[in-house]
Amino acid sequence: MASPYVTTVPVPPGCLVVGPAITGVKVYLVQRALHLVGHRERFDAATTSAVRVFQAARHLRVTGLVDATTWTALGTGYPFCIDRYTSQPVVRAGASASTRIEAMIAYATRRVGVQYLWGGAGPIGFDCSGLALQAMYAGGRVVRGLNTDLHVGADFRTTHFLYASGLPHVPLSQRRRGDLVFYGSPITHMAIYLGNGQIVEAVRPVIRIGSLYGDGLSAQPYVVRPFP
Repeated sequence: MASPYVTTVPVPPGCLVVGPAITGVKVYLVQRALHLVGHRERFDAATTSAVRVFQAARHLRVTGLVDATTWTALGTGYPFCIDRYTSQPVVRAGASASTRIEAMIAYATRRVGVQYLWGGAGPIGFDCSGLALQAMYAGGRVVRGLNTDLHVGADFRTTHFLYASGLPHVPLSQRRRGDLVFYGSPITHMAIYLGNGQIVEAVRPVIRIGSLYGDGLSAQPYVVRPFP
């Protein structure tokens, strides 16, 4: 049987035009450059209007969308293709499940204190499922049909996709270090289980170590095991 693990994670096309279709890091950087506060990485009507005003003032084509030309004019401080960021496996091809789990957890815990961004999948901010996705890459696990271009979609929910992805489900009572815990019904949040009742999770304002039941959210009765 072929190994379910990879030694290289494909880098998505990325370089997405910034507009209502996406959320995440690029939307955050556009809103920061335009001094828009409180929009929580949603490219809403106010953001569209501010982009149009900026484009008109700079004699750019007025579209309300941020392409590479408008991005450069905004001076975000980051490349337009920042959304191509993809964590790569840090383990050898024949690594054990426990080694892969530790690689995943190391990736996530090294980012404790990094800001939460809705739709974020790195490198400067993450949401709960964006953090889990990149951490799984570090352990060599790719989920078929999922990448960061999909993750940033405004109408896409990576939490739901991961839960229904076909990865093994195990009763919450049998959880172990490295399992993915899901919260809410329908699912609204997820985290990586560390053991001893602790999780690493991305919640606003920053990634943190927390309690399995710390915020009173109801955990799904099954966890997902990315490295069985």
